[in-house]
Amino acid sequence: MLYRRKIDRLLIVIVPVGLFIYMSTRPHVRLRADMPPEFVDIQTSASRKQRAAEESLAREYWSLALTDIQWKYTYGSPLPDSPPEQFRVRVQTAQGSDPSGSSQARYWRQLQKVWLQPSSWVTSRDWSTDWLTKPVLEGLNWIGRYFRDLIQLG
Repeated sequence: MLYRRKIDRLLIVIVPVGLFIYMSTRPHVRLRADMPPEFVDIQTSASRKQRAAEESLAREYWSLALTDIQWKYTYGSPLPDSPPEQFRVRVQTAQGSDPSGSSQARYWRQLQKVWLQPSSWVTSRDWSTDWLTKPVLEGLNWIGRYFRDLIQLG
């Protein structure tokens, strides 16, 4: 009786295809490539030259957040109080380098502020069949190791 109606035949095809598509498109949340304006830590009394230097510094720190930090800490989770080693850029000020790390601490606090804001993130859906291929490959690797060990013992 299950296969006699046309709708049953259609559902037998549509349901597995729909599940395959659903499982193969996963949402990914990533930091926006464009730096949020509130990330720049600048005083209102700063000169044009100071503003440009500070915006350049902020872009470098935002780049570090994009390349290193977002892969260590997930969306929605708070960042630790102290910045990790990867969150460091070479800073040249009018007095020379910035050995105290004051800019690192400032921009870590700025990143903590914008990190939890949904406007700092973008969600996309990517196609990936890893959920299907990974277990198959792991199973094949296990079988290969099993027989290799049998041959070595025998």
